[in-house]
Amino acid sequence: MKGGLKIKRIFKVTGNLVLLGFVVILLISLSNVIHASRSSDGLPSILGYHLLTVLTGSMEPKLSEGDLIIIHPYSTEMPKINDVVTYRNHNGTFVTHRIVDLVDNNGTSLFQTKGDANNSFDQDLVSLDQIAGTVAFKIPKLGLLLSSLKGPLGLILLTLIVSFSISARIIRKILAVRKKEQLTQK
Repeated sequence: MKGGLKIKRIFKVTGNLVLLGFVVILLISLSNVIHASRSSDGLPSILGYHLLTVLTGSMEPKLSEGDLIIIHPYSTEMPKINDVVTYRNHNGTFVTHRIVDLVDNNGTSLFQTKGDANNSFDQDLVSLDQIAGTVAFKIPKLGLLLSSLKGPLGLILLTLIVSFSISARIIRKILAVRKKEQLTQK
């Protein structure tokens, strides 16, 4: 009977190690998919939605520094006043601010934007071509975590955390089996 338990334990440990390997490969693959699948405007994209990290507090309290925001691209609908949009400014930087006014410029609609925490409007008007989409929702502070995991050290840290978690689970199971064996031997 002891030999059968050892074989079962070996299979469990081997199975958990294989699972660990799959999880690590999955995380690396997911990271590569997110980084590799960029839309034509250069934003990271998953299933057509853009992912961005808020870098400043200009949209406090709605959006805080480090929040991960999910951007829904505009399709046919026109952005409207009070929409929180992400657009590429004239420097090529992505900005997420609220539309506060619609300006007609010789038959072309332009948008006046402003950060909620800012005292003044943004300097330049924004054209429809510059707008990547509207903020669909946010996940507080997840952007900070994802940004820190982008580099090689972050990937190593993530792998270590996952490995430690799975190893701890395996050790707990082994200890539980040993305790059960000791109780049955008495």
